[in-house]
Amino acid sequence: MSQAFADPRAGSAFGNRWWIVVASFLSLLVGSGPINIFAFNVFVLPVTKELGLTVGDFSSALFFTGIFNALSVLFMGWALDRFGVRRVQLIGILCYAAAVWGYSQMTSSLTGIFAIFAVAGFFGAAQTPVGYSTAIGQWFDRERGLALGIACAGVGAGVVFIQKLAPELMVNYGWRGAYVGLAVAVLVLAFIPNLLFVRDRPDLVVNGRVDTGHLPGMSLAEALRDYRFWVLMIAFTFAVLAINGTITHVVPMLARRGTPMPQAIAAVQAAGLAIVFGRAFSGWFLDRFWGPLVALGFFGPAIVGMGVLASGATGPMGIVGATLCGVGIGAEIDIMGFMLSRYFGMRNYGKIYGIVFAAFNLGTGFGPGISGLTFDYFGKTYTPILLIYMVVLTLVCLSLFTLGEYKFKPSASPIKA
Repeated sequence: MSQAFADPRAGSAFGNRWWIVVASFLSLLVGSGPINIFAFNVFVLPVTKELGLTVGDFSSALFFTGIFNALSVLFMGWALDRFGVRRVQLIGILCYAAAVWGYSQMTSSLTGIFAIFAVAGFFGAAQTPVGYSTAIGQWFDRERGLALGIACAGVGAGVVFIQKLAPELMVNYGWRGAYVGLAVAVLVLAFIPNLLFVRDRPDLVVNGRVDTGHLPGMSLAEALRDYRFWVLMIAFTFAVLAINGTITHVVPMLARRGTPMPQAIAAVQAAGLAIVFGRAFSGWFLDRFWGPLVALGFFGPAIVGMGVLASGATGPMGIVGATLCGVGIGAEIDIMGFMLSRYFGMRNYGKIYGIVFAAFNLGTGFGPGISGLTFDYFGKTYTPILLIYMVVLTLVCLSLFTLGEYKFKPSASPIKA
């Protein structure tokens, strides 16, 4: 039995709820991850060279991105549950586009750079999967994993897209002009699709505000008392710290080993393609298999990929290592979002996901910074931190197997307004 389209425009092709998934995919092409984090690979060498900074100094700016993004996501989770996805997203995307433009104004002042990265992190909350996962969770139940997987595949596709777009813009307009171009891309690919298609379920909107009180799920207080909440938050925070800390340094890592720059960038593009397929397939698997098993199936290859890169691999083997890491990062967000909905329900999903994603974003920002600082500390080598990341990701997989069965399983009834 297929789920009903709970929307007044259900008779129109553009009223179909799957357009929300399409819009989410397009928006995440220029999301906080592809621009704030993964584009770092492309910009780190030209920016540090022109501004006279070390890789460690510039990488440490991502700490501020992670911290301020985490703070913003906490507020965003509350706002989504109170004011709805559409209103929060549209305002946030406009602010984020302005923040991306702000990157083009960087000078050699570390204080100024940290401030710019902090602002981009704060407004980047609108371009994380939190808002899109909340909308999809409202509209999808039995196909929730697939819908989340397709939408979050936009992050992976965005890695490939940004790795192609940013260098092209840089060649023609310099790194400052490239950041301006990325800001325009945010308006075109995120703001317009959100304006046209992303919406809250009409039956949840009461007097202009969203009321999710009748949906199945735990209160925030109940979730915070549940050990599963803390296992999921800690596990996925350290997972993304390890994988992002690896992927964001693949270009300088391989370039310093003598790999030509086009091949080094191709390694990240290959990782991006792995993210796309990883997210699409993880969503399909999540609708059919227990989440921790699915997580193991995707994090395992990432551990192997880190080992390949730690061995000093260059050229084709470097691309293999980066691709395997991409398999892991291709699954973590949708697995996390899906498991939160199944263990804690949708009643306070925005708040619960917001808190977990806030910690997750600390890992997103801290991983690249830690990798850059340890690279300087250990005498220009990434091997020690890669070995540590392998241990961390192994412990993450083991911790997820303590969660037990889902508390909020798919309903036998279709979603109706």
